[in-house]
Amino acid sequence: MKKAFLTGINQYPDPRNVLRGCINDIHDMAEFLQKERGFDEANIRLLQDAAATKENILNGLQWLLQDAAAGDQLFFQYSGHGAQMPTLSTNGEPDRLDEVICPYDFNWTDATALKDKEFNKLFASIPAGVSFIWVSDSCHSQDLSREVNLADNGIFKMRSMQPPPDIAQRTIKVKASPKLKVQELAAIAPALNLALISGCKSNQESADAVFKKRANGALTYFLLQALHSANGKTRSLRSLVTQVNEQLRKIKYPQQPQVEGNKTLMEGVFF
Repeated sequence: MKKAFLTGINQYPDPRNVLRGCINDIHDMAEFLQKERGFDEANIRLLQDAAATKENILNGLQWLLQDAAAGDQLFFQYSGHGAQMPTLSTNGEPDRLDEVICPYDFNWTDATALKDKEFNKLFASIPAGVSFIWVSDSCHSQDLSREVNLADNGIFKMRSMQPPPDIAQRTIKVKASPKLKVQELAAIAPALNLALISGCKSNQESADAVFKKRANGALTYFLLQALHSANGKTRSLRSLVTQVNEQLRKIKYPQQPQVEGNKTLMEGVFF
C-alpha cells in the first residue's frame, strides 16, 4: 500500500504570518508521488490553510498510519510555520523549549501546538518493514530576521513564527540558562522507523521563496529537482539531501537541510 498525507498552510489568521509557497509545495510533491512513484490519487490526502487545524492534522496522520504493515510506503509532508515555545514546570517556570509545528489554529498553547511527544506517540506505532518518509519544510529558530533580501535571488520570508512578547521573554530565559534545554523534533527520528528530511539545522531558518516567478519552500523545490534528475530514482535519501544542500549553497541561501532517522531508510531510495 502506498499512502500520502500532505499539509500546507499559507493563510494563517494573522496577516504577518502569511506565507506563499506552502500550498505549491504539497501539490507539487503530490503530483510527483502520483506520476513518478505510483501512488494512487485516492490514497493521497491534502490538507491546507484553514482546514489544517491541529485536530485535522492528527486525524490525517491517524488515517495515514491506519493498518500499516511491512512493505507499505507512507509519506507525510508539512509545509508551514514552525516555532519554539517554552514548556512550563509545575511551578510555572520554563524548563525547556519545545520545537513545534504550527497548525492553522496555533495560538502558543499546548492545546494548539504539535510537539515532539505527540509525533513520537503516533509514529512509535510504525511497524518494521514500512518505508515512512516525513518531509518538514519549516523551521523553528527565531534568531534570524523574518525577511531576507539577496540581491541575486529576490526576497524570501522565513518559515518560523515569531512569538508574542510574553513567550519571547520565556524563550530568552531558557536560551540564557545552561541548565535548560531545547527539545528538537529531529531528536525523535533516530528512535523511530522513519526518515525525517527537514528544511534546515535547528539553529537556522527555512526559506519561503520564489523560483522562476513561482513560490515554493526552498527544501521542497530543490528536493523535487534532485528527484527529477537523471539518477534521482536510484539515489539514497542521504545523497538527495546532499545535492539539495549543494544547490542551496550555490544561491547563498542560509539553510542546510538535514536527514535523520532509521539508517536503512536514509540509505534507501525515495520510494
